[in-house]
Amino acid sequence: MKNKKLSDWFSIVSVILILWGIVFAFFGLGILPVQKEVLLEWESALYGAIMIGWGITLLFAGRHAFRKNDRELMQIILSGLFAWLLIEAIFSAYLGVWFNVAVDIGVFALFSIPLIKVLRSPSEIPNL
Repeated sequence: MKNKKLSDWFSIVSVILILWGIVFAFFGLGILPVQKEVLLEWESALYGAIMIGWGITLLFAGRHAFRKNDRELMQIILSGLFAWLLIEAIFSAYLGVWFNVAVDIGVFALFSIPLIKVLRSPSEIPNL
């Protein structure tokens, strides 16, 4: 029961984070009480921090998934990568930042190939 409450807590905070991400994606950080002169630098710092945190999460969760052959975790990671890069690519295309659409496709391929290779294999991790 205790784990259920903690899991619910973690899930609620995660959904709140997702909702704020949607708000920022559609309305920008300009809706916040931030001086317009520092907004671009602040956005860049936030974007970098998010990439660092997401990269650390992928590094440790991915290593754990491969070490334990945890296919469920691999599928979760693949789903998160797909959502991140699809949404980023859609907004990049909408805003005319075409080079980033290509980067998103490349990044998704680099991350997804080893995950898909394992998920499609019978039961053991193939030689990568």
